[in-house]
Amino acid sequence: MPIEIVHTYLVHPNKNQPEPTAIVGSPVPHEGEMFDLMKSVYEKADSECNIGIGFKKDAAGGQANARRDMLTAYAATPSVDLGRSLAEQLGLVTTRRSGLGLLFLIKGKEGTDHKVVISRFRANNGVLVNEAADMLTVEFIDRVFMKNAHSYKAVVYKHASLQGGFWTGMAVDKQINSQDFESSDYWVRDFLLSDFITSPAFGTRRLAVALKKAIRTTDDLEVKQQITAAATLASGLGSESISVDGFCNKFGFTPNTKAAVIGQLDRADLAADNFLFNAEEFKKQLPLRTVKLDNGAMLTADAGAFDDVFEHEAQADGGKIKFSTVGAVVSEKLEKGR
Repeated sequence: MPIEIVHTYLVHPNKNQPEPTAIVGSPVPHEGEMFDLMKSVYEKADSECNIGIGFKKDAAGGQANARRDMLTAYAATPSVDLGRSLAEQLGLVTTRRSGLGLLFLIKGKEGTDHKVVISRFRANNGVLVNEAADMLTVEFIDRVFMKNAHSYKAVVYKHASLQGGFWTGMAVDKQINSQDFESSDYWVRDFLLSDFITSPAFGTRRLAVALKKAIRTTDDLEVKQQITAAATLASGLGSESISVDGFCNKFGFTPNTKAAVIGQLDRADLAADNFLFNAEEFKKQLPLRTVKLDNGAMLTADAGAFDDVFEHEAQADGGKIKFSTVGAVVSEKLEKGR
């Protein structure tokens, strides 16, 4: 069986607390429904954790990271005390807003690889109901720990060597896709002392350039229209985890459009690389949208506001569209033809 041991810790929000609450932990028995849940978390981590992260180097740029040292020490000889050192660090960066959490450390071995899964379940409120023959007993509970779809956090590390490996991992943080940056930052950056392998700016730039090249190289009008429509809507996206492949699916690209975009990447596998979307970088790469008509006219406006600047109306004769706008002339220029 790949799982060797599981430890769990009740982690209090100890950030900025003059007297941090002690962290209590214990092993999880290898039986029963609790272990079945941990087995599911362990097995699903490889698919659920889809954001690449890496431990930061020290201030001098050397290969040293205090949190990685704690992780590899635990992976080498898992114990309640070594695991508690990680739980204590999580508590020191957890605010009252993030609340009480239950931390799980799951150590296993898959072939020659060591594997460690770190998972946090947030506390929720609940109601316990006991049913008797003629009455119900209702009790309020404020420590119900669930794998919440909106706040679940986990990271998985896997490598054959504890000395040379465990520098990178794959994470999931459901709050990354929210605008609650405090809640999303503390898991990867504050607790794990890590950062995203593909930076938001670099990943967004790669996506924008692929969209731009796909429009430029295709003669298929439908492909061009799908990409420009998606680019217009994308300017309103928040800071969410996405990939080039995920972007294409999110905006309903046809197989031809998707292939045109992915074909502009340096490697096809980069389409699955996840990153945090950066709206400012996207606008920087694709600031303008231009529509060229068969009568020689070219209409250009800010990509996010094009449909507000130009009214367009389909004509009765089929493929023709009437564009119109009203404004004061503030500039004119002549440009070399493309």
